[in-house]
Amino acid sequence: MGPAAGWTLAVLAMALAAGCGQGGLESKVVHGTVTVGGEKVDAGEIRFVPVDGTPGPTSVGSIVDGRYKIDARGGVPLGKHRVEVEARKKTGRQVEQYDGFETSLVDETVRVGPEEYAGDESPLVKKVTAASDGQIDIDIPAE
Repeated sequence: MGPAAGWTLAVLAMALAAGCGQGGLESKVVHGTVTVGGEKVDAGEIRFVPVDGTPGPTSVGSIVDGRYKIDARGGVPLGKHRVEVEARKKTGRQVEQYDGFETSLVDETVRVGPEEYAGDESPLVKKVTAASDGQIDIDIPAE
């Protein structure tokens, strides 16, 4: 590897370290808690959808035991995002689930919280900035 190749690799490494993980877009690893009416969500999915001219793709993370972290592709692009939450709570029952190969027992879950928060009507809007610590806690109202 010649000097030019080494320089190119060094610049690329610095760009990635600075949070340019999504095709040159600055981004931030985002994490936090998800509650519905103050109660921890057992499972689900959280999506940060760019709005108001914020560039970049929708960023998605799984909610596990009331917590989420979005770090794929460097995190969530900087800017304003509509936050969509598919929140689920365990019922205490087990149900059979077939995964294409075998049937197993899994925890049954039901959706919680107003349905509008799960899609493109969600009123939640959060701003992701380079100066933040990346913590964005979400509490949606109970139905």
